[in-house]
Amino acid sequence: MSSFRIISATHLVDQREWEREVQLYSDKVSVHNLQVTTDAGPDVWGRFGKPQPALVSVCLSLNRSFESAAERDVVDQSTVHYGKLSKNILSEIKKRAGGLEGIYALATAVESAAFSTDVSGGIIGACEVDILYPKGSMLGEGAGLRSSIARKSGKHATMLYLKNVRIPTLVGVNSNERTMKQPVIANVWVDNLRYKEKEDRFLTLERILVKTIEESSFETLESLATEVAEQLMRQFVLPETPGSNVRIRLEKPLAVPFADAPAIEILRSSDPDDPFGRKMIVEANAGKGMQLRLVKPYMAN
Repeated sequence: MSSFRIISATHLVDQREWEREVQLYSDKVSVHNLQVTTDAGPDVWGRFGKPQPALVSVCLSLNRSFESAAERDVVDQSTVHYGKLSKNILSEIKKRAGGLEGIYALATAVESAAFSTDVSGGIIGACEVDILYPKGSMLGEGAGLRSSIARKSGKHATMLYLKNVRIPTLVGVNSNERTMKQPVIANVWVDNLRYKEKEDRFLTLERILVKTIEESSFETLESLATEVAEQLMRQFVLPETPGSNVRIRLEKPLAVPFADAPAIEILRSSDPDDPFGRKMIVEANAGKGMQLRLVKPYMAN
């Protein structure tokens, strides 16, 4: 029996459903990249209790438009004071220093601070928190968590991600590309997380990603991305957070001289009932471990 606590499964949704949820709100107030120091979760070396920088972004969706604030040109109860929002977040993180087990606990503390800014008690309809550890990735520009919650529906979305991980590999169809490795920039999002403790598994996620890409020699990004998805599903999602989705974006910054980079992006799901795109179906064969089979939508029946 697993000892991990499952996040409220009744209202847990993936990012696609969450994005449909927040489309219902017309007015938003946000603060981007608030710089804080925290010891929540491990650092890039896997050490706990070590202070590290974090960038906190919060977006609040309002239940109604801030018309009176706009008409009167004042910060009233129809909106959220973003100065107070920032101060509340900083105060809450400072107060909880040393007591936060991981990045999910940090995100929950930020959500609490954000909702406490709602002086009217009913103006904030939804809260989206993004926490990035810029030093949390060994080869990339950071590792982070996005946590979103809607007050009325209770819908909750969580997403773990790695940002701009630069990995050398042999990839390409041209003869010159077969002579030496070139950098591939990978962004990975693991959506619809099922277990709170898994949000701090950045190092495991990055190790699987780097090993898969470094040891590959595909001609196309399409094949490489599919292989990465399969390995992340096999080694990370299925054993640790079954039911989650994986979205992968791969770029080749040196492939096209007069463009920033050609890129491909794919989404794969471990949920057999997922109606979107191609499905990743798990077949458990006795004595053979887990096998993965990619099924096209028209072949799923």
